[in-house]
Amino acid sequence: MRRFPHGHFRPGSGPLPIYINSTRFIQPPPPLVNCVRLLHLLLRPNHRQTIGGAIRKSFWLLIHSHTVPDRSKKASGMAGWIGKKGEESPAFEGNGMVRIGADSEEFILLRHRFYTSIGSLVPHCALLHLHRYSYAAPATRARWEAFLRCVKSTALENGGDANEKFAFREASRDWIIQIGNRGLDLSSEMSDDGGYFGVGLYLTPEPVSINSVMSSVVDGDGLRHVLLCRVALGRSEEVVCGTGQSHPSSKDFHSGIDNLKKPTRYVVWYHDVPIRILPLYVLSFKVDFRNRGLLQKVPVKGPSSPWISITHLLLLLSKFLPRPTICQIKKFHCEFKERKISRQQLVLRIREVTGDKILRDAIKSFQDKRAAAARLASRTKD
Repeated sequence: MRRFPHGHFRPGSGPLPIYINSTRFIQPPPPLVNCVRLLHLLLRPNHRQTIGGAIRKSFWLLIHSHTVPDRSKKASGMAGWIGKKGEESPAFEGNGMVRIGADSEEFILLRHRFYTSIGSLVPHCALLHLHRYSYAAPATRARWEAFLRCVKSTALENGGDANEKFAFREASRDWIIQIGNRGLDLSSEMSDDGGYFGVGLYLTPEPVSINSVMSSVVDGDGLRHVLLCRVALGRSEEVVCGTGQSHPSSKDFHSGIDNLKKPTRYVVWYHDVPIRILPLYVLSFKVDFRNRGLLQKVPVKGPSSPWISITHLLLLLSKFLPRPTICQIKKFHCEFKERKISRQQLVLRIREVTGDKILRDAIKSFQDKRAAAARLASRTKD
């Protein structure tokens, strides 16, 4: 079967084969499998495969297969949706977006990633709603293909690495809807940072996403929104504050950055915004510093067993446990971050779903690696 650019196949050549982690599907897999696998591909860290790689092809095909559950289609005609905690969901459905249910794996994984990036702000900033931009319609597919072409050309100019990053951007409700309908049209969304780092669209790196959260504006329903985007930065140059730069200083650079060592802003020049940035999700939340959680007054006791962070524990357990179980643990971890459960309750729930033997093996593996690293460091020091 002859292949064409970006995963196209000659019409009439039969059903499209779809590859997900080396598994071949003749027909599109069930919607839930599509959504979850798509999420793993979207959020895969340190993704360095070229545009012609198998994962890129399967990712493109997944985007254009039937990934919208029936319940989302039914909800698209509703003015709103009463979801988590009785909050009304913003009416983004039908504007190039799909609502993600709060009990789905996709929602849980995104919420855990978001909470990990904003740290101590979680008790005051619970994620209420999640929407995913859809690139299945012909008009939106063109934006997706333009982004892929940009990734490919940037990689060719930068030694095979397009330097793709995940970044956040605060956004108003109107702009979010506009993006879904017309793409990243900047006619009504100029930089609100005073142009300190040039004339471009500023995005916040994932490790400091709290900046976008605190810069977000409140809509009529008391909700704030941020976009999670994928951006092909290519080779970035450090932009001097106040220079008013509006394009790369030379053909060797593709984007700007405020600090090469510890970036807090990515700068994408306006003429590159429609092709260099791909909006993926809209995260909607409320910020309330009066909400300090029910468990705040409970004295926090330090762990009596050998200490290991939940983040490290999840990395280790992922080698032993299936993805649904890891997703369940991440859900417990989110509830702990929201101060809905105590640390002791979190540990008990993890023990229930994993079993003590697997936990002991994971902790022992962590301790062995840490001891080996300490021995190596002492030898190097001597």
